[in-house]
Formats: sequence, C-alpha cells, structure tokens
Amino acid sequence: MSAGHDTVALVMDDHDAPSRAEVESWLRDRVEGWPGPDALLIGVVVGELLDNAWRYGEPPYVLELTMDEWTDTLTIRVRNHAPRHSGRWSPGGGLLIVDGLTQQWGVVSAAANTTVWAKLRFED
Repeated sequence: MSAGHDTVALVMDDHDAPSRAEVESWLRDRVEGWPGPDALLIGVVVGELLDNAWRYGEPPYVLELTMDEWTDTLTIRVRNHAPRHSGRWSPGGGLLIVDGLTQQWGVVSAAANTTVWAKLRFED
C-alpha cells in the first residue's frame, strides 16, 4: 500500500472463503515495502479479524485497509453478513489479541452486517 489516504479492499462474496494462503498473498502485496515488524503486526490483526468473521458471520466478507498518512494510522475493517443470533455479543480470544496489539478497536452492528475494526498507529 502506498503512503497517502488510501483504501484497498478484498471482497469475498461466496460461501467458499479464500484460503488463508490466498488472503496472506493479497495482504503481502498490499504491505510490500513496509518494515517487517509492521507487516507482521498487520498480518496478525487481519488474521484475527477475518477468523472472527469466518467463524461467526456469513458472506459477503469484506476486508478493508485504510492508511491515513496524516496520523500514520492504518484502519483495518472486516465486514460480514450478520446472521441472527440470540444472546449478547462478547469478544473471544482472537479479539483479546487484537485488543492487546492495537491502539483502538470496536464493533459496529447494523441490521444485516457487522463490522469489526482496529487501528494501528505507526511511529516514524
């Protein structure tokens, strides 16, 4: 991903979600040229958010990466169709990892979709 206020997205719109290797390849292309530790951190957060969507949601799945050059912040969003379920939403182990690695994260639930987002801030 280049510097700037850019957004890139990967849309997975069928029940056969891409393999982890396919998503990793797509992500590697987006973070090419980033320092290794930063790219690894992004990969872990993306992986946890996607695992959460694949486990609890339904297609379509949308992974978005938005870089804000002014704040050196990358926002990662994973949106999925949210099937009806009873009970209160609560974070699982993967989201506890996201909580520990990111500066901020949250969940936005709409009528038919759920978006889990996380922000990573990178120091120059």
